[in-house]
Amino acid sequence: MKARFFSIAVALFSMALFTNSTQRPNEIIYWNSNQKLSLEDFKGKPDFTDPYIIAMTYSGILFYTECDGYELKYDVSSYFDKDESWVKLEARTPHHLQHEQLHFDITELYARRLKERLSEETFYCGEEERFNRLVDEFLANWQSEQHSYDLETHYSNKHDEQRAWEAKITSELAAHDHAHHDHNHAHKHDDFVNGE
Repeated sequence: MKARFFSIAVALFSMALFTNSTQRPNEIIYWNSNQKLSLEDFKGKPDFTDPYIIAMTYSGILFYTECDGYELKYDVSSYFDKDESWVKLEARTPHHLQHEQLHFDITELYARRLKERLSEETFYCGEEERFNRLVDEFLANWQSEQHSYDLETHYSNKHDEQRAWEAKITSELAAHDHAHHDHNHAHKHDDFVNGE
């Protein structure tokens, strides 16, 4: 089984950068609609050399791939790294925390979009390159949206834009939840009709 970690470090007043990373499981939070980030989750050491960066969210998408019979099987999850994420004193506010939470929510949204797109195709063993090309395309779009979020909200300082982004991402996550529920309901209904 191969694991691929893709992380995006999103900072207030900084550019978003991709980096490879290896995580310790106890310092990782997997996205959960019932569990929001808290200030205690930001355990990393702040970078005091740059006065303009006041918070850093380190979230990413983790892929497991393996060959099972003839098909390539995969799993996709979004995560938050506590050790790499940090908040300076001036950013330890509910407003800044919500800005950072939305970075994590955007990561979850792209993980869902990626899973949905991958489910539309069958990948056979030996087609890892085709699989990775599709994944990389989503990662580029994910990075672009994270960057747009920071620019349009001016790193949370434009409150109206911040609220608009919150509404947009919350709505898109809810739409994915609804679509997933309908898909499962349809399958259950089919099973019942077919007597399975």
